[in-house]
Amino acid sequence: MALLRGEATRILLADEVGLGKTVQAGLVVAELIARGRAERVLVLTPAGLRDQWASELAVRFGLQAVVADAVGMRQLARTLPLDVNPWTTTPVAIASIDYVKRPEVLPAVAACRWDVVAIDEAHAAVGDSERHEAVRQLAMRASHVLLLTATPHGGDDRAYEALCGVGEGPGDRLLVFRRARQEIHGGPARRTRMLRVRASRDERVMLEELSAYHAAVRREHGNRALELSVLDKRAFSSAWSLAESVDRRQRQLESSTPGDEDSLQLTLPLDVDGEGSGDDAAPEWPRDLELSDVALERHLLADLSKSARSAAARESKIAALVRLLRRCGEAAVVFTEYRDTALHVSRCLGGVPVLHGGLSRDERRQLVAAFNEGRCPVIVATDAGGLGLNLQRRCRLVVNLELPWNPTRLEQRIGRVDRIGQERRVHAIQLVGRETGESSVLARLQARRSAAERVLDGNARSDRLDDAREEAARVAAIRPFAARQDQPALAALETSRWWVAKARRRLRARMAGRAILLFRARTLEGRHSGHSQLIAIAAPSRLIDTPGIRSAADAAAADWLAARTAVDGAYWRVRLDREEWIAERDAHEGVTVRQPGLFDHRIEQLRSARGGVSDSPLEARLASLKERAAIRGYVLDLMLVLLP
Repeated sequence: MALLRGEATRILLADEVGLGKTVQAGLVVAELIARGRAERVLVLTPAGLRDQWASELAVRFGLQAVVADAVGMRQLARTLPLDVNPWTTTPVAIASIDYVKRPEVLPAVAACRWDVVAIDEAHAAVGDSERHEAVRQLAMRASHVLLLTATPHGGDDRAYEALCGVGEGPGDRLLVFRRARQEIHGGPARRTRMLRVRASRDERVMLEELSAYHAAVRREHGNRALELSVLDKRAFSSAWSLAESVDRRQRQLESSTPGDEDSLQLTLPLDVDGEGSGDDAAPEWPRDLELSDVALERHLLADLSKSARSAAARESKIAALVRLLRRCGEAAVVFTEYRDTALHVSRCLGGVPVLHGGLSRDERRQLVAAFNEGRCPVIVATDAGGLGLNLQRRCRLVVNLELPWNPTRLEQRIGRVDRIGQERRVHAIQLVGRETGESSVLARLQARRSAAERVLDGNARSDRLDDAREEAARVAAIRPFAARQDQPALAALETSRWWVAKARRRLRARMAGRAILLFRARTLEGRHSGHSQLIAIAAPSRLIDTPGIRSAADAAAADWLAARTAVDGAYWRVRLDREEWIAERDAHEGVTVRQPGLFDHRIEQLRSARGGVSDSPLEARLASLKERAAIRGYVLDLMLVLLP
């Protein structure tokens, strides 16, 4: 409603996890398409959510979307002339952000004019520079921008400001809407419990060795808290994962020579289909931790590796996890940050399936189906693998092997089961190591969450609630009638000039000899029909076919038309301001007509042969929109005559 009233062209849907942001975005897209104000829509989402988006749009709104991936776009491009951009042939496209951000893909996608760009899990597109740049370019060229995230603020004000600035134009504003779970009267409140696990003797020795390495780094480099925190996170995740990182560093020291820059060599993207995510991969060893005394570093790392391998033989957290799952005896999702930790936990649990960022689209679909159908009672997931999952139908238990250092990730994990459709109380259990320093992570999490909530509470819209409730009540009132519609009668009503019916006895008495005429008023936006409204008037039966009836109908529709014209005028003023700004920017930039291959220069050669002339129809588009904005009036159709 806010978008159609011209309050903004950019909206941030920031409802808590599991409250239907995809459905709300679908409502916006479907409404714009139904009103003829949007023809081309691009949905950017993590790779694992593409099929879910396509299903939601098809089932709930009847919108057939194309999942645009590398294989499909290559096949489509082969069927088109060389100078036709395949992205222009897809009215509603769903693509992964990691695929679109590729340098050989982004120019072709950005060359298209999208009426709506919807960015799911938008918080993940501001931290990574390539993702953020891709999203920024596409949003800057879109008429409407929808940002979807349950966790827009993770405690970092700069990241939140970057999110709010996606697609921002001169004088543009962002409307933020956020609903809490209590507002929709969901099921019973979740229960969260901290299960503090005492570290074993081997684990305490490992942490002492890690502290010795920290001290050596600080003596030589000063405060390196940020870089050293990478090793702390690995230790809190599991002793095994820390041992893996240390062993990789040892191999680097043994194989490299001073000045070796092999690690700086750029590599070609191996995930050519853009289906996977490397967000859960083990982190690289921070460069700023290198010691000038290589012998000392090797000695410290050897001791750390030995103690970590000893601790990994029987990890206290994993032992606690095994006991917990055995006692609960029900479906559970176990979350951890790193893929290698997830695989290690899977082995310790007897080979349970692992949902991680490296899975293909089909592998992910099959694994989720197996869990939801009860064929596997437990799965281990990383943040990258578990993003956007709907597991609420069967599961209510989430176990976090370690605390993520960002409150965004913690809420996303629990939200896999605590969402609309969950009928039982959700239980979230955090495994926190005693005497390990992990308790300080919990304190930081709580502080960052509190800071984020203060910012969101100040920015979220609380006005217009009365209008929204009134509209919801109207929809609820007409829904029972929609379920009892006489489809043949409705079809006749739509195709005939008007329809005559005889009133029932009780209604005839109330009509007092008058006829009731039902008109449909429709606004016109250029060649397109806009809003419509039913207008009913009562008049003596002898006057139903006289010019006076039409005058009476015009008078009855006058107030509605004035209100509708004001609302539509506000929408088009804001829309045209943005369209003109986009056109001015595009006038100075080239247009890529087709997505080339990584080493395909035929497009550049074709454009050079044409003298570099761009075939972007910006002026025609702007003229067409201005024509629509100049509402010419309305039409009044007689639909029904009810005789006494």
